[in-house]
Amino acid sequence: MAKELGESMRFAVIFVAIAGFILPVFLCSCNRGASDSGSGQFDESNPMGANAACYVCHMTFIQEEISKAHLRAKVPCTRCHGLSAGHANDEDIGATPPDVSFVRDQVDAMCVECHQRHDITDEMTAKDKIQPVCTDCHGNHKIKKL
Repeated sequence: MAKELGESMRFAVIFVAIAGFILPVFLCSCNRGASDSGSGQFDESNPMGANAACYVCHMTFIQEEISKAHLRAKVPCTRCHGLSAGHANDEDIGATPPDVSFVRDQVDAMCVECHQRHDITDEMTAKDKIQPVCTDCHGNHKIKKL
């Protein structure tokens, strides 16, 4: 009985913590026309900012340059990965993938939706002996090289 109560309490605490972060992210990401009205939601040092719900589990992304650069540009995680409520609220942490994920072959197509392409030198290609993608040089964001 005590073990079941402990599991229920653990679930309740996790659920409340995650749910408390989802609403601000949802409000931020769905109102793309809104400007930052000084609330600090895009301040990378604000733990309750636009990416707070993601950083609950993905703490290493807080210091990742690609995450910081996009946050400074007012582009939260949800802009590329969708709201991902099922992922964020998953009891089995990590079992439900985000709404939108990218395999290596899809990275460049996603990046050029907002960024311009640039030339890739022969030196860059020779380094890994595979055609580089944007995240090879501009922050890996856990994208595996095959």
